[in-house]
Order: sequence, then C-alpha cells, then structure tokens
Amino acid sequence: QTLPCELALCTFGRNAARQLQRRFESSALACGFTGDIKEVQVTTIHSLCRRLLDSRAAVVGLRRDHWVLNEEEQLVLLIQESDAVFGPDKDILAKRGWRDGVYAVTEAARYFDRICDELIDVDVVAGSDRSFIAALGRSCQRYRQLLLRHNAVDFAHLQVWAHQVLQDDDVAAAARGATRHLMVDEFQDTSRVQMRILERLAGTHVNILVVGDDDQSIYRFRGANVSNLLEFPRRFPGCRVAQLTTNYRSHRDIVGALDQWMDTAAPWNIGDRSFRFAKDIVPNEPGAHHDYPAVISVLGRDHMHEARQLADLILFLKQSGAIGRYGQAALLLHSVKDGVSGPYLDGLERAGIPARCEPAGHVRAHGGDEVLVTTIHQAKGREWDVVVVGSLSGPDLDTDRIGLTLADCGVYSGEPEAFIADYDRARQHYVAFTRARNLLVLIAASEPPERFASIWAGAARWPGVDRDALARQRFGPARNTMSSPVIEIGHLDRLVLRLGQEHGMA
Repeated sequence: QTLPCELALCTFGRNAARQLQRRFESSALACGFTGDIKEVQVTTIHSLCRRLLDSRAAVVGLRRDHWVLNEEEQLVLLIQESDAVFGPDKDILAKRGWRDGVYAVTEAARYFDRICDELIDVDVVAGSDRSFIAALGRSCQRYRQLLLRHNAVDFAHLQVWAHQVLQDDDVAAAARGATRHLMVDEFQDTSRVQMRILERLAGTHVNILVVGDDDQSIYRFRGANVSNLLEFPRRFPGCRVAQLTTNYRSHRDIVGALDQWMDTAAPWNIGDRSFRFAKDIVPNEPGAHHDYPAVISVLGRDHMHEARQLADLILFLKQSGAIGRYGQAALLLHSVKDGVSGPYLDGLERAGIPARCEPAGHVRAHGGDEVLVTTIHQAKGREWDVVVVGSLSGPDLDTDRIGLTLADCGVYSGEPEAFIADYDRARQHYVAFTRARNLLVLIAASEPPERFASIWAGAARWPGVDRDALARQRFGPARNTMSSPVIEIGHLDRLVLRLGQEHGMA
C-alpha cells in the first residue's frame, strides 16, 4: 500500500503549488481518503530538482552550500562578469547587436536557458560552423564555469545538473523509492530536460500520471515542448488516457464556437500523423445558459474607429447593468507595447472608461474597477466575465525566435517546422478565447485573415446585436470555476476525484 509521503504532485510556480495542494486535499477527502494528506509531497519541478542536486552536488562540481540564483541575480552576475563570459567573442556578438550591457546579457540569458531547456550539448553549439552560434556556445561554456566558481546555479542549470545527477542508477533508484507515485500538472508546459528527469524518476515502475491540455501549450519560446504530452502514450505504452471535456467556465455558445474554430485553426493532421488530440469540448449544464449574443465581433475602419466601437460596447454593458464593474472586463493583446495597446487605451480614456495596462512579466494583481489590458500569456490561468481579444487583423509575431536560431543544434519540437507558427497562433488564441465566462468579444481594425473565418463569421456584429437580450443579463462570478476544458489547477484534482470514485480510492 502506498503511503501518502510516497506520492508527489508537481506543478509550476509556488503559488500554483499552494493552490494545487488545497484543491488536491479537497478532492482526496471527497474520495474518502483517510490518510494524512499533509504528508503528500506537493512541489514545483524546480524544488524537486533542487533536492536532487543537493544530494549529489559534488557530481557536477558544486559544494553542498551552493546558492540558487533567481532571474535578477543571474543577470547581475552576467553584468558583473561580462568580460569573463563574453569578452573573447565580443566582436562577433556585437555584429548581432549585442553591444549594450543590459540588452546583451538579457538576450544571452535567454539563449543559455533555452540550451538547458532543450538539453542541448553546449559543445555542439560551440562547434557550430555559424560564427554567432559558435560564439554563443563558447560564452555558455564560460558561463557554466563561472557558475561553478561562484558555487551558484540558475534555474535552467538546476534542471540540467539534476538530470546529470539522475544518470547515476543508485541516485535514481533512491529517488524512485522515496516517490513511488508521481503526478505532474500542466504537462504541456514541460521542457525536454524536465521530461527526461520525469522519465528517470518514473523508472521501470511507471507510476506516473500527467495532466495537461495540448491546446494550451503557449510557452514554446520558454522551452515548453507540447510533444511531451502528445507523445506520452507512445513513450509509456499501455498508459490509460482519460479525457476531461467539460468546460465549467464559459457560456455554451462560446464553447461551441471555440470547439468548431479550433478544429480548423491549423492543419493538425499531416499525412498519417496528428499533432493535436482529437476532442469535443462540451459546456457544463448546456440547458442552464441564458440566451443572448455571447460571441460578438467589432470591426473598425481603422484602429481609432475600432477602439471607439469597443468603448461603446463596454459603456453599454456597464450602463445596462450587464456588468457592475469595469473590472469584470479584460482586453487581451499579443503585446502591450504602446504601438499595440495605445489606440485601445486612448479610446477607453476618451469614453471615460478607466483602464490599466499590465506590462508583460509584472506581478499579476487586479482588484480595481478598471478594464485590464494585458497580454495573452499574462492572462493564462485567469478568467473574466467579459474578454475582448484584439489585434486579430494585426501582423503575426515571431513566437520562437531563439528556437529557430538554435534549430541546427538539437532543438526538438516533434512538429513539422512549416506549421509551427500556425500551431502556436492557434493555441495562443484558444487560451485567449477561453478566458471568457459570459461574453467573448473579437475586435479587428479590418477584416481579419481567413484563419479566423469560422469564429468571426459566427459572431454577432456590434452594434447590430440583440441589445435587449444583452441588457437583461447580469454577469457575475461563475457558480463553478474549477476549470476550463482541461485547465490549470482544476484538471488534476478533477481527475483524482474521477479516478477515486471509479476505484473506491483503494
């Protein structure tokens, strides 16, 4: 019989781990579990790696009292030791535009992190026949030696060196003995090195459960590899696949529109291979949803006209009582730089609508009565009654510049290179669209590209919508916001609850 202390639940970030622990405890109790739930290990993957590295630090050249650098400390170290890390190759790197100290080290840190995430042999990078790539590899070699001299490790090398430690069969066996059952949430966000670590921890007993949604894999630029999830059944033959296909968040018309759109948003089936799990998402209690235009499009003659129409719609929602606060609405964009967000913010301000722009990478907190303007990536894991998705007619952004640069060095996507941009675009918009509980608004300054045709054509066009039906609504917190299709914190505890009920929590 498995003891609670032999069960480990992994996710990303401390806040997510704390939420996961609360949700898991609730679900386990609902299943009739009588053990000491507090003994279950709820951890982040980085914390798991840190324990592994602490046990055998000498294997990689560190002392036991090594210190872990956060992102800011990593950049400070690179700036202080810039000459030692980049000096011998500064002329080559300068040709790439890496002249400014802060910009250069920030870019370099992203490349160093990606080399680690992809588990690329840095000697291969240093041996490239392309001068910039080779200079980058040599700089990364010097940076690794610098970390060892300072008895320090950053988050990316924490994983690489934990993986190195796990190559010792005795260490791997001891780790597996302490963690007999491994559960991993948000598996679509795992990187190549994380996948290899989890495979070593699963070992031959293969007591591993992973939960994720391939449609929400939007962190490729950080090293996340959706193929870890898509190829999991092949990596672990005989594994059971359970689909969670009920959307507990969104209005039935939003769910229907997104399910149809996602099927046609990209060429998922190439030859005899599929690069998306087949699924039909259904709304929770479909008969309980009110009838009103839940998916609306706003088409402007230009960005200023588009912004004015959006402001008119939000004012209507507030004045009719459909929303009680402006804070119930969010505008999601690919970028919040002035050139992208500026027209929208100006339009809202001119209409007297308070709005706040949330810069990318900042702490996410929003409790005021303001329309929040933020990025799609910042919005992941969050939800609003009214979600406006903008820039549908704007240019595509580069989703994985670093990965493309390192493509010849061993970056593995598992997907056809010709369609990666299509896949990333489809998943990013799916995440944006699924943030909406009651009303999804699509806006564009000109007719959007053909790829949005299925969802755009089916949306009611503002201002010619059924305003009376919309005005009768009173949007507020959803009764049950456990999860969207297979979303964030909600899906792991729902799966535990489902499996526990099926098997009596034996």
